[in-house]
Amino acid sequence: MAKDNKNNKKVSGALVAAVVVIIAIAAFVPTVYMPYKNKKPEMDAKHQEALDTIEFYEESIKNQDAIQAEIDDLTAQWEQYQKDMFVDPQTALKDVNDGITKLDITLTEFKQLDPVEDPSGTVTAEGNPLYYQSIQVQGRCTRDQLLDLLRYIEEDSIGAYYVKKLEASPPRQMARDTDISEDDLEFKMDVYLYYFNQSVIKTPETTDTDTDSAA
Repeated sequence: MAKDNKNNKKVSGALVAAVVVIIAIAAFVPTVYMPYKNKKPEMDAKHQEALDTIEFYEESIKNQDAIQAEIDDLTAQWEQYQKDMFVDPQTALKDVNDGITKLDITLTEFKQLDPVEDPSGTVTAEGNPLYYQSIQVQGRCTRDQLLDLLRYIEEDSIGAYYVKKLEASPPRQMARDTDISEDDLEFKMDVYLYYFNQSVIKTPETTDTDTDSAA
């Protein structure tokens, strides 16, 4: 009889455990599994979105050096374009000389004088005053070369120039110089470069109206 009681107890314990498991499964399915199953597509979509975002930023970090190098290169190009588009006393001689060199003109004198502020008092919106600088050129060339030089200075060069004075005549020493052609001319040219001096900012003068309003 004792053995039968032990078997009954074992059977009862196994049955209880089975019932507990069934109850746990029954509770797990509606409370955990089904909500998870219903929300899984949305969770997967958010997970993929997070992965895509992480990948985007990782690629951005990898390409940061390349992007910065490209920015530096574009900045250098822009600064060079700015220099090429603007002529001031530091670049005027080179600008005029480029045209003279292309035309194969023989120079005997080439110099520039100190800049002078234009008496008109013209200024830019930022207050940069207008200046001019005299560039004096002497040399020898043919009539066609001289006309081409004038065209370059007034039309094709980068700077804003005005030919203030031009004198041309046949060479005085033509008979003793075999290198001088009968078609050559000796010329003197005074060219004015006009530019707005960015290193000098004019302070606007106070008018009577400004004084009255301030009072």
